[in-house]
Amino acid sequence: MPNPYLEKLRRDYDTLRTSIEGLQQTAVTEERDLTAEEMTSVRGQSEQMQTLHTQITQLTEIEVTNRAVQEQAARISGDAAVDAVRNGRGDAQLTTIHRPAQGGQPLTSSTRAVDRDPGHYTRSAPNSFFGDLHRARNSDEDAARRLTEHNRALSTGTGNAGAGVVPPHWLTEEFELLARQGRALASAVRNIGLGSDPRPITLPKQTAGTDSEVVEQASENGATEDDDAWTSDVDTVTPKPTAGIQIVSRQMLDMSSPAIDALIYGDMLSAYNLKVEKKVGAAMVTAAGSAVTTFATEAAFNADQDASDAVIDTAIAVRNARKLPPDLIAMGVVRYGAFLKLKDADGRPMIPDASNGPMNAIGVGTVQVDGRMHGLGIIATDGVSTGSYPESILVARAADTILFESDVLRFRYEEPLGPESVKLGVWGYTAVIVRQATKSVKRIVVTAAS
Repeated sequence: MPNPYLEKLRRDYDTLRTSIEGLQQTAVTEERDLTAEEMTSVRGQSEQMQTLHTQITQLTEIEVTNRAVQEQAARISGDAAVDAVRNGRGDAQLTTIHRPAQGGQPLTSSTRAVDRDPGHYTRSAPNSFFGDLHRARNSDEDAARRLTEHNRALSTGTGNAGAGVVPPHWLTEEFELLARQGRALASAVRNIGLGSDPRPITLPKQTAGTDSEVVEQASENGATEDDDAWTSDVDTVTPKPTAGIQIVSRQMLDMSSPAIDALIYGDMLSAYNLKVEKKVGAAMVTAAGSAVTTFATEAAFNADQDASDAVIDTAIAVRNARKLPPDLIAMGVVRYGAFLKLKDADGRPMIPDASNGPMNAIGVGTVQVDGRMHGLGIIATDGVSTGSYPESILVARAADTILFESDVLRFRYEEPLGPESVKLGVWGYTAVIVRQATKSVKRIVVTAAS
């Protein structure tokens, strides 16, 4: 039975792979190399893929081990005669149906006993299919035997195997997880791992320079400036925990699929990732300070060329202040859609699909792939905005924002509130600092809808 959390990780991996392939295909179509912004995006997504690969590998190994344990338990507890039929060492056992036929002889069926549903998991049966899955993993031989007999009854196909109860795949393959924003912006900035050491971090910085001391000599033999002008200071970053606990009834764990632990932990980690994404976005908004350009309404934002010019103005403001160019623009998903709908005076899209041969465009992008705008890699994320006003659009140099993060601990408390409850939780330390604040990140603001 597939692990739904593992399946989700695989889908996330495929999404990142498709995004990277899209950037590469765009470069091939336009007969050019990847830009610096695209390389930054590729590196960030590649790091996410590496993390997902590690998690997928570990969970796959657990699934393989669990399956092997279940198969071993089934072999030990299985009936020897039925095993002989299953393994091809015996003849098919004919089942006698006690219904008299003409001549008084009982009828026989060519259906093998192995194909008959043992009836362990019918509606009125005392045993639960998922409960037996859990008990079998805890060395319950009777549960393992029931699962073995049930699975053998289904082995030749439910169409010919009688009225067996099919394992409810809809609980796994079609399990519907909550939709949450992933770590797009958090992965694009610099990430520094703290491991298991969440102590405060001290970062040195220069606060004043020797500009007034390095001057042209006023006259021959004139004195050289020799004042003490250079000074430094430090920034201290204190990681803070992001944590949560889910109380689970013991009945849920005992009577459900063993994957329920993975589902709950997966949901908590997904919520944790969203909090980290928003933490990075909030730190960058704060560091940006006052807006370079403010649009009072959506109508002002949609005015011909105004939004495009605002992006250029903000990017130049970063370059002028930081003395190095920005490489990304981050905004809410809805705002990205507003950019995609921008038209020039002739009604032509200003951010078309790259495959359409843009000639008057300010960038390229699609609903599926964020693309780029004025040379800046686009990141559409709930970490910056979810559509509420006032709304910020960030232009930044990604390397100047640093996310510090410890290992994320998953823990389980047995019987903290009595035998009827189990606590599942996650705990991780994070901190964000924007170096060269007000210089390395600037913003555009849309104040209100109208």
